[in-house]
Amino acid sequence: MANLCGSGYLLEYAEQLPDSRRFGTLFTYQKKTSPFASCAIFDNNLGTAKYMKLKLCPNQLSKPCSVDEGTFSQYAGPVRVADGMCAEVTAIMKNSKSATTALIDRQFHVPPCN
Repeated sequence: MANLCGSGYLLEYAEQLPDSRRFGTLFTYQKKTSPFASCAIFDNNLGTAKYMKLKLCPNQLSKPCSVDEGTFSQYAGPVRVADGMCAEVTAIMKNSKSATTALIDRQFHVPPCN
């Protein structure tokens, strides 16, 4: 089944953010065949444009992160990294880029991690 991440990516994790109010939903996908990779998409569930930043970093400091940020009414991403097992994902949503308070500020490691 294809999705925004592309062919071969399978849903690994979905989380309503910041909680059951569900301002946004963060989806992470894994490609479990060679070449292994991770992908993330951050849905805007508010129905109005918000500043969003989605960052996905591989579990290797020497490799670059993939980032999508801007003002979006639907979603940020997809962002992808190769060798994405246990990649770190950051999802931020604010009313504007200059706003000091975040509606969503979530960071975690994409499962599975050892």
